[in-house]
Amino acid sequence: MTTPTEYRDLDPARFFSDVAGSYRPAILRGFVRHWPAVRAAQQSPEALCRYVLGLANDFEVDAVMTPPAECGRLFYKPDMEGFNFVRNKVPVARVIEQLARYSQFDAPPSVAVQSALIDDCMPRFALENVAPALPLSARPRLWLGNTITTPAHFDESYNLACVVSGQRRFTLFPPEQVDNLYIGPLDFAPTPTPISMVNFREPDVDLHPRFKDAQAAALVADLLPGDALYIPTLWWHHVQSTGPLNMMVNYWWKNEQPAEDAGTTFDALVATLKAMKHQPPEVRAAWGAIFQHYVFDPAQDPSAHLPEHKQGVLRKARPD
Repeated sequence: MTTPTEYRDLDPARFFSDVAGSYRPAILRGFVRHWPAVRAAQQSPEALCRYVLGLANDFEVDAVMTPPAECGRLFYKPDMEGFNFVRNKVPVARVIEQLARYSQFDAPPSVAVQSALIDDCMPRFALENVAPALPLSARPRLWLGNTITTPAHFDESYNLACVVSGQRRFTLFPPEQVDNLYIGPLDFAPTPTPISMVNFREPDVDLHPRFKDAQAAALVADLLPGDALYIPTLWWHHVQSTGPLNMMVNYWWKNEQPAEDAGTTFDALVATLKAMKHQPPEVRAAWGAIFQHYVFDPAQDPSAHLPEHKQGVLRKARPD
């Protein structure tokens, strides 16, 4: 395992030209250390709690809780008929109260706000903690809790994750490591996209022998308050936060918007799977060649030989 490329004192205006133009993760040391939220966190956990409570309203956000025996890992129940956590809607202030109380426990439950839109629950936050030069659609989201582990998964968007408080370890894998991560059900997961079934803390080498190949390809990023991590779309990432108070703010965006009637790319994967997985191998191989020609081959334009007014969906699907 190695670490992603690191940047220090990067001008936020150069983020897209120097970092986001690459399809590789990157650590941005001290990228948001000027944020008032980060400065409060560096004073003390209590100072950060006061700062957050001063911004929070009564809007109810999604929060999860796992029992102490799970050690904070968000996962399935043993029979995979459900998940090992409960989900509630509560104000941010209620979560702060729980975290303060659980910080006194030797083995506390794990609690976390997950992906709460900050414009809803802390509307002044974005005015005081200014984002770098990102698309207007990239609105800040709150991740706040104690010790929580989110299994390896991918996002369909690009991601900039900014650590405000605590420590977070991201273990990242390029998309082609999907074979070695032993992915769970596509249509039933604790995250919006499917997760790795491997327990990174105690990998079962008999059950998941190829995971060692994924580990060899992994990048590990250990982030402290003020640091940020750029994660390109479709890169697998396993996220571990430790300690009594962890806070992260992230931004998701897409470089290109799909057609209005196209749905998400993940929807297309599921639809393709349903349509093709039962077909004979030679038929799947034939469709693979057709998909390669029309969708995945960057070297050719499959509509170039047609008059423009008859290119139809081929032209609509091609970026202008």
